[in-house]
Amino acid sequence: MTAPPPARGSAAASSWALAMLFITNVFNQGDRMLFGVVAEPIRKDIGLTDTQLALASGLFFVLFSLLGGIFIARLIDRGNRVRILAAGIALWSLATAATGFAHDYLTLSMARILVGIGEATAFPVAMSLIPDLFSVRVRGRAVSIYQSSNFVGIVGGTILAGVLAASMGWRSMFIVCGLAGVIVATVMVLTVTEPCREAAGDRQPVDAYWADLASGFRRVLANSDVVVLSLGLGFATMMGAVLGAWGPAFLIRVHGVALGQVGLLIGPPVGLGGIIGTVASGFMADMLVKRSGQPERMLVLSLFCVLLALPFMAGFVFAADLRLALVSAGAMNFFLSAVIPPITNYTINHVGPRDRGVAATVLLIAMGLVGGALGPAIVGAISDGGQAALRPDALRNGLAFMLLSPVAAGVLVLVALRALHHNRTISD
Repeated sequence: MTAPPPARGSAAASSWALAMLFITNVFNQGDRMLFGVVAEPIRKDIGLTDTQLALASGLFFVLFSLLGGIFIARLIDRGNRVRILAAGIALWSLATAATGFAHDYLTLSMARILVGIGEATAFPVAMSLIPDLFSVRVRGRAVSIYQSSNFVGIVGGTILAGVLAASMGWRSMFIVCGLAGVIVATVMVLTVTEPCREAAGDRQPVDAYWADLASGFRRVLANSDVVVLSLGLGFATMMGAVLGAWGPAFLIRVHGVALGQVGLLIGPPVGLGGIIGTVASGFMADMLVKRSGQPERMLVLSLFCVLLALPFMAGFVFAADLRLALVSAGAMNFFLSAVIPPITNYTINHVGPRDRGVAATVLLIAMGLVGGALGPAIVGAISDGGQAALRPDALRNGLAFMLLSPVAAGVLVLVALRALHHNRTISD
């Protein structure tokens, strides 16, 4: 017997909850951008290599975020999601402030690890809440609106970091931005009400936490389409993570941009491209599904967009003119951002209601390990390896290696599409 739809709250309450999720993710993404903008002064002040910098901002941050996210995922599917998110915001905000007190590689890494653990709550909570706040008919739009906050955070974080770091130093910048996040956590817990969950169709009893955690991941990972799409999303987001981690340093080293100007230059084109691409993608995905009646049709949009991003990635890396490089970065981010909502929406809608936190965490693991950790680490290693001979161009070579990432993403999305089409043909 099919479970009845959940009793949703008022439209105003749902809209406010989405607005708070949006603001939360602005701070989430903005806090990540702070580090990338001031990577050069941090490296010089603390005395780090490019590889150490990439490990602290990339691998360590992502690894512990994902380890924490694995355990948090089941709490999200079982507990009060609003309170879990508020606690996560408070943790990553206080850890962001603590980054300003780092005095060596160890303390810097510890602060970034705590930021990562706190931020592991943001995406899974949002992907669990949105289906309980909005009907299927408009869910793609709600997901895309939420995802567009990534790029508002990128713009805001990049500009703010450059301006504040230039005026008060990178340490004070981290402290001020971190304390602002604590205010957001307080508003979240005081003004957003936990919605009723959509009923699980199987109505099975909930196991004890550890057994439930294991069974949830088994169910999600047994779905090969989810696994392949998650890997595709990881490769699709790789260049975006690299741009956040190394884009400002690339502009400073190769194009001679001043620290105080780098955020103002790269933030608007990248952020505007991302916002427009994300929102447009959500509306187009809903339209494709409505016209075809086939949910997997939204993935065609992801396939075309990830391949169209490739020439603009090359433009950013190889353009000798700064203006052309910035325009290319904006266009690249437009297409890469358009890849994300269809894959996310399809995945979340095609697992059980009590597995949405786990499914979102699987997506987050792929984006984190493949995109957030592997991408910046590879670029840092290639840059270190070529410093003696190539100097500034060593970093350009590291970025050039990332041109393989959209090709890998396109192949994986195509594999998933072919499998879904085959399954539909058999069932018909």
